[in-house]
This record gives sequence, C-alpha cells and structure tokens, in this order.
Amino acid sequence: MNKKVIAVFILTIIALAVLWAYSFGPFSRVVTIRVNPASLNPTPQQNIVESKSISFNVYHNRDLSENFYTIKFPQTWQPKQNSSAGSYHFIFDNGSGSTELQDISDNTTLELFVLSQQEPSLKKTIAGYSRINYQKISVNGNDSYQLIYHSTANGTDYETVRTYIAGLDHAAVVMLTSKQPDFANIQPLFGSILNSFQWENK
Repeated sequence: MNKKVIAVFILTIIALAVLWAYSFGPFSRVVTIRVNPASLNPTPQQNIVESKSISFNVYHNRDLSENFYTIKFPQTWQPKQNSSAGSYHFIFDNGSGSTELQDISDNTTLELFVLSQQEPSLKKTIAGYSRINYQKISVNGNDSYQLIYHSTANGTDYETVRTYIAGLDHAAVVMLTSKQPDFANIQPLFGSILNSFQWENK
C-alpha cells in the first residue's frame, strides 16, 4: 500500500467516527420535550356552537420550541393527569379528546406517514378498527389528513376523528372520540375544537 491509500483509509475511518458521534453518539442532538408550566394555564372563552353557548378553556402549548400551538377544549371535559409534554388528554361522559405533537421523519411526508405507518399500527392495536373515511383537509390554512374510524371497547362501539396537522417541525394530532350513537350530534363540537387549533410559529 502506498501512503496515499493509507491516508485516504485513515481519513475515511475518522469521517465515519465523526458521523457516528454526531448522529448516534455523545454529540447527537436529542430533543427532550418538557412541560412548560405556561402550557397548563388555560384562559376561559365563551363560544356559540350550533346555537348553544359553550364554555371553553383555551390552551397555549409552549412545551417544544418551533411547535407552539393553541387549542380549546370544553371546560366540562376532565383533563387526564400526567399527560406527556406537548399534549393534552381529556375525557367526557361519552368519549375523549386529545392533542399531541408527532415527530415525522425527514424521509417521508405527513400523508405517507399516516397511511403507511399510523393506520397499519391502529389496525393492529385498536379492537374492531374499521376505516369510515379518509380525506385531505385544511385546518386554518395547514395541510391536514383526517382518518375517521370505528372501534370497539368493552362491547361499546365508538367513532373517532383523528386529524394530522402539518407544522414547521412536528405535526399535531387532534383526536376526538365518542360513542357511536352520539357521534353525529357531537360533530359540530368536534369541528369547533379542531378548527380552534392554531400553530403560533407560522
């Protein structure tokens, strides 16, 4: 081996070591989302939904920079304790609602992520999963992909609207579930919650 070949070999090893250190090793950028106390202090707001006056709490999530968002949920919905950072989870008499941040890999699109990763996972993990509808929509000017599906739990039928909203960094996932007989009546409220979602960094 001549000196040039040896030098190229050594430089290649060094480059691979540096690449590993910055991708997976001690210099890799690991983002840890922590709950910002400001995210847990909603402001009250009154809105009219289908001619009914409903009291909402407006949440301003500040847990992950570049992913600040605002969303409102009815004051009568009970928040679940210990929701993970970047998310809110609620229950009410006939269902549940939530919003959370979802990291999307740079080598895919949001729609491909929904159809090739999320839906197959839902089919495997949710009892009685059956797709009712899938569509591309816009939520306050943001490209969004919406799955509506049927599921069963403890012998009860449910319908869920799961909407993936494109963002600058992460996507947001807004999920609203109710017992199947109540789904049509609660749709206007679900629509009001979904359309209250706003990215604050755009």
